[in-house]
Amino acid sequence: MDVFLDKKTSIFLIKSMKTPRKEIARALRYMQDYKIKKESMIMEYKKFNNQYVIRIDKGEEICAKLKEVAQKENIKLAYLTGIGAAGKVTAGVFDTKEKVFKGHTWEGDLEIVSIGGNINTMNGETYTHFHISVADEAGNVYGGHLTEAVISGTGELVLTEIDGVVDRKFDEEIGLNLFEF
Repeated sequence: MDVFLDKKTSIFLIKSMKTPRKEIARALRYMQDYKIKKESMIMEYKKFNNQYVIRIDKGEEICAKLKEVAQKENIKLAYLTGIGAAGKVTAGVFDTKEKVFKGHTWEGDLEIVSIGGNINTMNGETYTHFHISVADEAGNVYGGHLTEAVISGTGELVLTEIDGVVDRKFDEEIGLNLFEF
């Protein structure tokens, strides 16, 4: 949990711990630098007609940020494409017999070769469904149904909004949330 205190409160708390002035100054510089870095790590995007060009920054998680854009912009139906670099990716395959996703996590320098998928709704709420392919330094490619991808460099994505609404409904026989027209 991040806690940001104003300068006056920070000085009071640090002084109350009888910390030398040198340490107080160092702590304040650290807090200020951290806050600046944290504020500069904010996803940005720009809309062009029905497309959103999105930059996701280091330390941000792709699925959460895309859901944030969809909710903020009231996007009910869209498809996604993109590239980038990630430090941690969790993706998997749906086991049709057991009706569960079996995931794998890869960490390190990973190039996002491709990310695609869609955003729509389920019971009126934002629903995301993405797949990803990533390559490691040796050129090995891994991928599957995306659960989590934390950006290590940058993520460059294009989200194309479609005029319409397609909801999802859980299908017990298959075990997945399917498009419902």
